Amino acid sequence: MNHDKVINKLRGFNYAAGILTNQQNDPLCSECAAFARTADAVIDGFLKFENAHASDRKKLAEEFSMIFTDVKDKISVIQMPDEPVRQKKAGNCMLPKGICFTKEIMIFLGKIV
Repeated sequence: MNHDKVINKLRGFNYAAGILTNQQNDPLCSECAAFARTADAVIDGFLKFENAHASDRKKLAEEFSMIFTDVKDKISVIQMPDEPVRQKKAGNCMLPKGICFTKEIMIFLGKIV
């Protein structure tokens, strides 16, 4: 795989992990089923990406290689809700229909990853 694609995907995972670590502090997102599903997908996707590109990592400039560690640090602190709630269906989330902070991450990653 070309280095630019690896770097772009890596940066996408870094962005996604940052959003998730931020949203876990939100009182609604942190307990939401969509948050749990998205976090699982991002974590799983990154771990597969990291394994698939272990040799590419050695070829990247140090500032990009360090992002692998940054993403791992971020995903390691993500706390999953014990009993996720479908916040919109429960009437708790007042975001407009079709908008979800955490689901937007998957749309974004789908365009990059």
